[in-house]
Amino acid sequence: FFQNPRTMNPPHTKHDFRARFPKFQCSTDAVFQDIRNHTTHYPRPQFRISLSLSVPIPQLSTSHAPTMMNEKLTPNGIHKLIEREGHFSGRHEPTLQIINIRRVPANALTDVYWAVLSDGQNSIEVVISTHLSHLVQSGQLVEHTLVAVESYQYNITDDNIHIVSVCAVDILDGIPDGIIGEPVSVLDRIHKRDVKDGDHHFFDDEEEGQWDDDGAAEEPLTWSLDRPSDFCDWTIEVTRISSSPASSSLGNKHGRGGVPAATSAYGMSSGALSNKPPVQKYHVHKAILSVGPRRSDYFATLFKQSALSEHSTNTSRISLQDSAADAFPSVLDYIYTDKPVKFTSKNATAIRHLAHYFGIRSLWKLASAYIKGDFSLETSAVYLSESLLYHDEKLENASIDILASRIEEINRRTLARLPPSSFERIVTSPKLKCRSKKLSDIVLKYCQTQGDAVDMPLLMKWTRCEKMPSVSRKAALPLLRIAVEGEEKAGVDLANTRNVLRARCVEACVEEWKETLAKPLLALESRDKNISRILGANSIEHRDLPLHIQVELLEKALCAAKVELDDVKAELLYREEQVEELLKSGGSGGGKSESLTGS
Repeated sequence: FFQNPRTMNPPHTKHDFRARFPKFQCSTDAVFQDIRNHTTHYPRPQFRISLSLSVPIPQLSTSHAPTMMNEKLTPNGIHKLIEREGHFSGRHEPTLQIINIRRVPANALTDVYWAVLSDGQNSIEVVISTHLSHLVQSGQLVEHTLVAVESYQYNITDDNIHIVSVCAVDILDGIPDGIIGEPVSVLDRIHKRDVKDGDHHFFDDEEEGQWDDDGAAEEPLTWSLDRPSDFCDWTIEVTRISSSPASSSLGNKHGRGGVPAATSAYGMSSGALSNKPPVQKYHVHKAILSVGPRRSDYFATLFKQSALSEHSTNTSRISLQDSAADAFPSVLDYIYTDKPVKFTSKNATAIRHLAHYFGIRSLWKLASAYIKGDFSLETSAVYLSESLLYHDEKLENASIDILASRIEEINRRTLARLPPSSFERIVTSPKLKCRSKKLSDIVLKYCQTQGDAVDMPLLMKWTRCEKMPSVSRKAALPLLRIAVEGEEKAGVDLANTRNVLRARCVEACVEEWKETLAKPLLALESRDKNISRILGANSIEHRDLPLHIQVELLEKALCAAKVELDDVKAELLYREEQVEELLKSGGSGGGKSESLTGS
């Protein structure tokens, strides 16, 4: 054909081409290039070469193709972002696609990320706020990700520079294989309304679609849970641990026995929180687990040691805490696919623990970056719970430090669910910043919630005089009752001991004897139901105490009332003496004395 293009009939299909040129071993790109090079020396022939599939591909009509490509994105979403300047939250929340993302170093400590957002037709470059940088660093925000823009700010500078800063996004599930649509920069359309189409190439898109594909794309290998998928050659048997004694979260590396679970930070065993089956079997591929940039060093080593007992059944048996068992499928997805792991405050610690155990360093880095960006006062209690399960001392210490330094800002129900050992570390931490009476209210709430879990030695540690020199009026009587009950259970009497909780509670009750003792008694004696309700006739708490404690309280309250009464009498006597002296004085001070007497 190259020698005589005028007379020789051209091949029309792939099979025709191969039948006539059986020894021709070259790519289709090279075929067309050679055809073009040779035909430039001859007059253009009156035919056209077509290498196409043996089965025609139906072409989408122009009216349906854009709809199919852009159905996931918000139409004119980019234009909605730049309708007017200002800061907006929850205004449109358009669904857009990230088609490009890059890092711009701002200084030695901070990196700023720029991204290009697209609605399928238009695109614009935006700035990702620094408080969202951890989402990029942890792999949550990557190219082709679909996001819903929840909060943003749009401004135009004096130099006519359009700046869009994204403040909050919602990452949607599912990442498309590529860029949706053919977006064009909206700023180019603003500044250049008359953009002209470029010259057409020799081969247009329609011609490129006619090139033959040597076969349909094969489905990638994947792990399975119920039954083995194609080519699976190994099984991982995961057992959920439901016992309560504290211990390691993972069993023996080679499955020779389970390890009991640690009690969670909310006072319940981890297995009690899940309705999932206690044992789950994951069918996997040895080649994928042990080879590649996301491989597991643990499994790579295991598969090389053929003498181990696991190779007789091709099964690994591992015991995991409940949260780690829930996160295990995400770890397998990370190894098998390029999809980013969806981290949360509840699963990040478990995923990082699994990544460390199975030797997946890249996943460990992503989880660590997410925890670093997500760690705050609101999430510290969750991270403390998970760090106790997986013995992450660094994360545990950081959680205790932030809880101790800002204990007054934390919801008391959150603190009340912590185990006694963690609560003790918080209230005895050197970084504890809490007022004494506020701390007494927190300790009271914790003791009322935990009940018998708090014994007398723990109560004495938490209420040491150095940490809690005084007790609030509201917590005095309830804490006194708890202290007395603790003494009775422990078989000790601390009545004559100085600086113990019992003595401080009695002092607080005596100082506020009108509110804690007198007012409930007056309400009880009153015949008026409204007065009784206002004064609180149903809250005579001191009558629940032993009789000798009640006598001690009333005696000291009477002494305090007597001292207060004497002070009032002395003050009245002093004022009467002043009035008499003013009355005796005459002269120019007479008028003044009369006015004082009247007052």
